[in-house]
Amino acid sequence: MITIVLGAQWGDEGKGKLTDILCAEASLCARAQGGNNAGHTIVADGQTYDFHILPSGLVNPKCLNLIGSGCVVHVPSFFKELEDLQKKGLDTTDRIHLSDRAHIVFDLHLLIDGLQEGELTEAAEQEQLNNGQVVVAKKSTGGAIGTTKKGIGPAYSAKHARSGVRIHQIFNKDEFDKRLRVLARGAQKRYGSAIEGYDVEEEIARFDTYREQLPAFVVDAVPLMASAQKNNTNILVEGA
Repeated sequence: MITIVLGAQWGDEGKGKLTDILCAEASLCARAQGGNNAGHTIVADGQTYDFHILPSGLVNPKCLNLIGSGCVVHVPSFFKELEDLQKKGLDTTDRIHLSDRAHIVFDLHLLIDGLQEGELTEAAEQEQLNNGQVVVAKKSTGGAIGTTKKGIGPAYSAKHARSGVRIHQIFNKDEFDKRLRVLARGAQKRYGSAIEGYDVEEEIARFDTYREQLPAFVVDAVPLMASAQKNNTNILVEGA
């Protein structure tokens, strides 16, 4: 059986609370899309856990968890969230998998996210000035979207422009380094001096470390999900 929890609005519909209830009976809990901008808190056995990119099925010791192909993943945040859960006594050993097809959120995307929000705010303020209005740049007046500036939008933009980088490409260093440098050059052309503080070689060096850590988590999610469906596993799919 497959249960899918989706929201039809713009977020904050209470999906997390419903997922928390359903994951107690699930054998496989999969995040379908989104990144670590989402989040909710679970209190289990008197302990409080914060979830962002990781599926909340981790609180169920009998549940396998998957970050699916439609997600975008900021790898440093993935490891930090995992570490925080383990420090609170939650055993995640062999219970969290990451699809090799998921796209990566780079620190570059976080920077671009902030710059894009700033541009929207400036454009709205200028339009109001041109119209003789009092400057109040906000979402309702066409200002900044109000993102969490976690790089989710720019990462999905790169994915759909076919310039993004998938998790499996981390394991081919030459290809990975080349693709990230291309992304950085494109951002430099678009934003110029606004991204001078970003060092692409520094980010590449960090992924040299992640390349050694990630194999324990990365899987081909297609046969994993196909097998679970064939065996009539109780699957819970989390929408962002």
